[in-house]
Amino acid sequence: MKQRIGNFVRGSALIAGGIFLLASNIASLNAQTVPPTAIRGTVGLLKDRDLIVATAAGDVRVIVTDKTIVRGEVLIKFSEITNGMYLGTTATKQADGNFLASEVHVFSEDQRGTGEGHRPLASAPESGATMTNANVEQVEDVTLKDVKGRLMTLKHKGGEVKVLVPPDIPVVKRVMGDRSLLKAGAEVSLQASRSADGTLSATQITVRAAGNK
Repeated sequence: MKQRIGNFVRGSALIAGGIFLLASNIASLNAQTVPPTAIRGTVGLLKDRDLIVATAAGDVRVIVTDKTIVRGEVLIKFSEITNGMYLGTTATKQADGNFLASEVHVFSEDQRGTGEGHRPLASAPESGATMTNANVEQVEDVTLKDVKGRLMTLKHKGGEVKVLVPPDIPVVKRVMGDRSLLKAGAEVSLQASRSADGTLSATQITVRAAGNK
């Protein structure tokens, strides 16, 4: 009888331990696979740690912590694009196989490698537009089909593409900033993590340059 009770207790302990381990693994897996939440809108208010962002879907409350990285954007001339820069560009493929840029943003150095690659534009996958995040290998001043601009050779892990940057498109450079950039009316894009209670905490915020939507 005592042996049966002992076996039962040991069996129950093993089952309980197995359930606990499984639950821990599931929780750990969930924590690892939950993607960050992307938010884009206009700053409505910043009070203490609470940031209110007005989006197309309504106001969103986000916590700004001591670890939140804030970056600003400054407009630069397209002639300032140089070899070695790491940048992202939205562009469409042309008949000659090159791409024509509609927007260029130079990443801050701490963002080098972010989203590296060449792919359809996620926000408009059926438009034919592409997004390329890559290193500038070469830049040359050219005239293609009456368009004067700078032809960039962009190299990424999967290959390289050539992108023509005309002189009339927005070119911005991201720089490190702080909370003082989070003024009412400022256009922002941010990433946030969501806690178990649904609270959003910003991991990084980019304040868009005026006129660069």
